[in-house]
This record gives sequence, C-alpha cells and structure tokens, in this order.
Amino acid sequence: MRSLWLLPVALVAGWWIRDLSYEWSSLVEYRFGPIVVMLATFLIWERWPTRPKQDTPGGFGLSLALAGFGFLCVTAAELYRIGLARTPTSSMLLSLGCASFICAQLIAISGRRTLAHFLFPLLFFFIAVPIPHFFWNPVVLGLQSFVAMLNVEALRLMGIPAERFAHVIQLPNTRVGVDEACSGVRSLQSSIMAALFVGDLTLRKAGWKVFFLIGGVVLAIAGNFFRSLYLCLTAYRHGDAALRAVHDTAGWSVLAFTAVGVVLLAMLVSRLDRLTSANRAANPAK
Repeated sequence: MRSLWLLPVALVAGWWIRDLSYEWSSLVEYRFGPIVVMLATFLIWERWPTRPKQDTPGGFGLSLALAGFGFLCVTAAELYRIGLARTPTSSMLLSLGCASFICAQLIAISGRRTLAHFLFPLLFFFIAVPIPHFFWNPVVLGLQSFVAMLNVEALRLMGIPAERFAHVIQLPNTRVGVDEACSGVRSLQSSIMAALFVGDLTLRKAGWKVFFLIGGVVLAIAGNFFRSLYLCLTAYRHGDAALRAVHDTAGWSVLAFTAVGVVLLAMLVSRLDRLTSANRAANPAK
C-alpha cells in the first residue's frame, strides 16, 4: 500500500511538467526541457531497485513546513501569472512549490531516507526550469564580456589589432558581436546537464563528481572561445560574407567538441575514480 504515494507525487510532477512545457516551447534556451524529463525519469528508474525497503514514515513537522512553503510558492506563482504574465520567475516559484510538495509527500508517506535516495533526480530536474531574468541576464552578459575579452587578448597576441566594446569586438575592417549563443550559455547548459547525469551514473565519490562538473563547464567555455576566435579570424581575413557563411557550422562544431570532450573526460575521471577506490580498498590503513 505504501506505493500509493506515487499517485500524489505523479499528479504534482505532471502539473509541474505541463506548466514548464509552455516555457520550453517559447524559450530557445530551454528547448532541451523534454530531454531533462527523460533523463530524470531514468535516474529515478535506476534508483528504484535500491530504494530503502524499511524506511519509517514520519517527520510530520518537517513535512508540514515543506507543504506550507510549497503552498506559498504556488500561490505567489499563480498571482504573479494572473497579474503580469507567464515568466521564468513565475515558473521558478511554481517549481519550488511543486518540489516542496513532493518532498513533503515523500517524508510523510515513506520517510526521510526515501527522500534522500531520490533527491538528486528531483534537483536534476531544475536544469529544465527557466532562470529568472534578474539572474539570467547578468550571467549571459558576463559570459559575453568574458569571451570577448579572451578573444581580444588572443587576437592581439596574433598581431591583429582588436578592441572590445562591451561584447562587440572591433577589428580593422569589421565588427564581430559575441551574441548570446556565442557566449556559450547553451553549450554550458548542455555540459552541466551531461556532467551531472553521467557523473551520477558512473562516479562513486562526490569529489570526482564535482571535478567532472567543473571540467564540463571549462570545456563549454573553451569551445565557445575557440568558436568566436575562429569567427573573428574569418571576418578579419575574408569579410562579413564569409563570417555569415560559417557561423552556423561553427556553432555545431562547438556542440560536437563539447560532447566528445565530456565523453573523454568521463572515461578519464571514471578510471581515476576506480583506481583510487581500488587503492583505498587495498590499503585501508592509509
């Protein structure tokens, strides 16, 4: 009978996904939302056989507090949506409310160990939740300026005169703008998603998972630096027409570079994780 807790959890999760689907269809940066749903579902399925069998329901005080917090978040999200519009802020509030309801249900019906067991897939799902503009915009603008700064320094080292104006690179014969796509935010999202998913499935130690995540972020930034540098060199040598001709191809190349890099990094880190675990088991005194 304890498996009946799946019904209210499934209802809340379905409402949550249905609400986010509107944002996924309207925001280009979050078109990968359905992929996150599939990956999170797989993580839950992978954890299901090892879930705590003898967990004790309880913690009703904490469960009540989480449910109350969830109610406040959902109410604020609906009022925000009615008064203004459907925005990333309202979606984030609704997501926090739904996640709190699910946590409250797991604690009250199954227990805290069950919540801890399934907590990572729940948090992983937040990758598909749009980030409010007051946080998203500074991150994107910061990435744009950072990539533009790196490009200007690299071009100068190559002997090419270049100046940076915000996220625009002034070359002797043209200007190259580091737009939102070129900033690397989309490949950064993909790298974070892949690093968290693969790291959870293949790595044992939290330290290696963090290292793998940082490595994925570095790969995404490096890939977009080389992409924008290539575009700047193309514009400098062949003009704006050549730049427009190779722009999309360069973008797909970055995705391929990041994907291959994450796979190779996963193989390396997984091997190091197994070696350190084997050495620790062979030398327990150390």
